[in-house]
Amino acid sequence: MSPNPTPHRRLGLAAGLLAALLTLATLRGPGLTIDEPLDVRPGRDYVALLQRAGWRFFERANVDALFRDNAEHPPLGRWLLGIASKALEPFEAWIFGPDPTGLYVLSGRVAPALAFAVLVGLIAAEAARRWGAAAGIASAWTLLVMPRVFGHAHLAALDTFLGLFWTLALLAAARAVDARRPLPVMLAAGVLWGLALLTKIHAWFLVPLILAWALIRLRPAKALGLVSAWGAVGVLVFVAGWPWLWYETFPRWGAFWGTGVVRASIRVEYFGRIWADRDVPWHYPWLYFAVTVPILLHVMGAVGVARGWRERREDPFPALLIASVLLFLLLFSMRVPVYDGERLFLLVFPAWAMLAGFGFAAAWRRWGAFRAGRAALVGLMLGQAYGAASMHPFGLSYYNLLVGGLPGAERLGLEPTYWGDAVDRLLLDELARRVEPGEVVALAPTLYPGQGVATTTAALVRRDVVIRDESAVPEADWILVSRRRAYWSPELVQRLADPSARRVASRGRQGVWLSGLWKFPRTQRPSPDASVRAVDRIDEDRRGSLVDPGPKNQERPTSRD
Repeated sequence: MSPNPTPHRRLGLAAGLLAALLTLATLRGPGLTIDEPLDVRPGRDYVALLQRAGWRFFERANVDALFRDNAEHPPLGRWLLGIASKALEPFEAWIFGPDPTGLYVLSGRVAPALAFAVLVGLIAAEAARRWGAAAGIASAWTLLVMPRVFGHAHLAALDTFLGLFWTLALLAAARAVDARRPLPVMLAAGVLWGLALLTKIHAWFLVPLILAWALIRLRPAKALGLVSAWGAVGVLVFVAGWPWLWYETFPRWGAFWGTGVVRASIRVEYFGRIWADRDVPWHYPWLYFAVTVPILLHVMGAVGVARGWRERREDPFPALLIASVLLFLLLFSMRVPVYDGERLFLLVFPAWAMLAGFGFAAAWRRWGAFRAGRAALVGLMLGQAYGAASMHPFGLSYYNLLVGGLPGAERLGLEPTYWGDAVDRLLLDELARRVEPGEVVALAPTLYPGQGVATTTAALVRRDVVIRDESAVPEADWILVSRRRAYWSPELVQRLADPSARRVASRGRQGVWLSGLWKFPRTQRPSPDASVRAVDRIDEDRRGSLVDPGPKNQERPTSRD
């Protein structure tokens, strides 16, 4: 470790700025995902109530009303989304036009994009501090060009926040244990762990990792004392930061823990079969970990694991990173609910990126002294960006060559897409160009009431069209289809098989369609008196001005007429 941390901080700052630039510049690409309205709306409600009520925000009546319908997750991530959505709403309305749903999800996406930039900078600085500049650069680059990680950084959801706060808490606690005066540093690390707890339930699993690390590095009595102090601070921050737990603390805390096990089952397509999330085979997380990262980055990670094992006595820190990865892969192998590919264990990839950087540093030390070796290593690492670049904005559909890319995954019966991001702005613009006023448009599949309304754009509302949920499939003139086949209803399958149905546009990558727009002939046109104008069908609290949403991207959906 270098005694002068300044170069490492500068490297971290540069890496973070690059990540911020690339992510913010491509933020509009993905379509609205399933969870984004469910996370942005509560955050906006938090901010609105705080602005309106001030200190009365914390009164029980307000707390109960505000958190009752969204207590399945702690509030920190939603606070960040709400702050970004509210603060940047005027700029989004000015540049792209007002959002008719009133959610301003695009503005909310800025928060996870910036969190991702901080995360990239964090692992760059920490890897460089421990192992040198080559490791820091390679760690940051590895995380930045992981297609699914980069894809999640564009989405107004909680997973990127969890990756940041988990990694921050892990690295801070590891450094605190080794500090010259560990107690004050450990207390500060406890605050960071509290922030991770306030993001998602996964953060509780940091306790066994930090306890084991402290017991390895310190005398047992001292280790237990420090970890107890760290844990007490973290729990205090967790409770203080979530007013829902201030009242009926123990029943509500118990109910929160129950959300991880008592919940509606989610269906998963895996090797051509539809599974309930608890019944998915044990190898599901291992396979998705293996096939959603470019292969050379996995090779570098494996070199880092081998080097870490070989040098474990001199530097045990890589073993902590390895343990943090294995913890969640093992956890999600144990018949707990697991779905959405890599999403539930997305937080392991920063540690894996650091291990890849550690492995790259070994290769650089061996071959970097030669011009040809340097050129080969740099070229190979730069080439790993191809997956993220070629798949954008559908990075969540990336598969590596272990399964033959996205076409191979399709043949194997793996999910081509799972979160609705392929029903993007370009496909919706194509629908707005073709649809006639008053025609019925359905989105399928939908996983909660109002998902179709949340997907409606200003261009559609100007055509007097609001997208309806999957229940409208039998009567729809148009159907927007996301290729999440585990949730395709028999009615949807029947309508798509109708010879009169035409797929007029689609979105996809590598020759695989991920979303499509189907047109059906109208057999009976409803009378004008029977239809309700689109602006009246949008909830009052989500209503906005209806103006041009801004210029279209030059890329067009694949047309089939």
